[in-house]
Amino acid sequence: MKNRLKGILFELIGQLMVPFVHTDDETWVFSSTKNEHYNYNSKYLFEYVLQNHIDKKTFFVINDTVTRRKLNKVVGPYFISTRTLTGVGKVLSARVWITSAGLPMHLMFDHKERLVINLWHGVPLKKIVLMENDTTWIKRLYVALFFSRQYSAIATTSKKLISTYANSFGVKDNIVKVLGQPRNDLLFEDNRNIFEEKFPNISGKKVLYAPTYREWETTQLFPFADFDEGKVENFLERINATIFIRFHLQNQEQTRFVETKHIRFINEDKFEDIMTVLNNFDLLVTDYSSMYIDYLLLDRPIVFLPYDLSDYSKKRGFNFDYNLVTPGEKVTDTCEHFCDVIQHNLEKPELGSKERTRVNHFFNSARNSNRERVYQYILSKLKI
Repeated sequence: MKNRLKGILFELIGQLMVPFVHTDDETWVFSSTKNEHYNYNSKYLFEYVLQNHIDKKTFFVINDTVTRRKLNKVVGPYFISTRTLTGVGKVLSARVWITSAGLPMHLMFDHKERLVINLWHGVPLKKIVLMENDTTWIKRLYVALFFSRQYSAIATTSKKLISTYANSFGVKDNIVKVLGQPRNDLLFEDNRNIFEEKFPNISGKKVLYAPTYREWETTQLFPFADFDEGKVENFLERINATIFIRFHLQNQEQTRFVETKHIRFINEDKFEDIMTVLNNFDLLVTDYSSMYIDYLLLDRPIVFLPYDLSDYSKKRGFNFDYNLVTPGEKVTDTCEHFCDVIQHNLEKPELGSKERTRVNHFFNSARNSNRERVYQYILSKLKI
């Protein structure tokens, strides 16, 4: 509560300072989740600009003191706090704000010439923001006052998604631009060494199992009545494969499992953003995570476990027909069937490629070089 009140105080101070602060085209400020995390598309565009366009004065808002100090030591002195007057001054002086979640500061009245670019953090397979099933008028008002009217552009990955983004964020269609996701550039880079630092001596095929977090109940892992961890371990030993399970921090299901040789955990303590190593996996298992849409760019097998599809659809909701946009086998009956599907897809990864290509074309028309595309777009807007 104390930190929240401090945050409100400095944002009020920032609002009063707005008319007196001159914006600088060369100053760009980045932010992400709750202004506390160094993640998502903002992180990767920030690092790209920092490394390739050194003429820009780049800063990243991290209000968590421990995280900020660590990043300033490891990455460099680019991380600031909006809980200090110095940090507020830097944020207000930036002509460009780039975010993946939230904003560096929440101001009702701001410089009209400021560019506010929302890169978001994934294609919205599920309903988000204003499209969520439980959206209240208070939330709509809050989003309209502090977010919707501030955005200069919201990045998407395909023309076919423009109306979905516009309705979700409460903006006109022309605000949504097909720029791609900066993080997806990592899918085409060799980062095996990063993976192997955390998981040395892993041989054979690698399967990522990344279920979706459910706010209303605990997510069921391996949701089969006949599930037996020992039998799955023996199966993986036989086919020389390892399943890496990625839990949400809130998910308590992890307590039921013990790591084995072929069943491992790959949570945020290993990689805060799984995109860093996503291309190291030969197959993806999920239920409703939009991560699979990024994974489509690799044209590798995907297996879906939508064990509570009807309930999830009612409570959270989808922007698209789930069965039409999920190219891969759906397994909801037995663990034995699940194992058979995993083995079949690992042995013949080309199966299903045609359907994956169809869905990939729908979701991903901007596929690579996204960081440079976003950067050039921002430059073009600064010249207007």
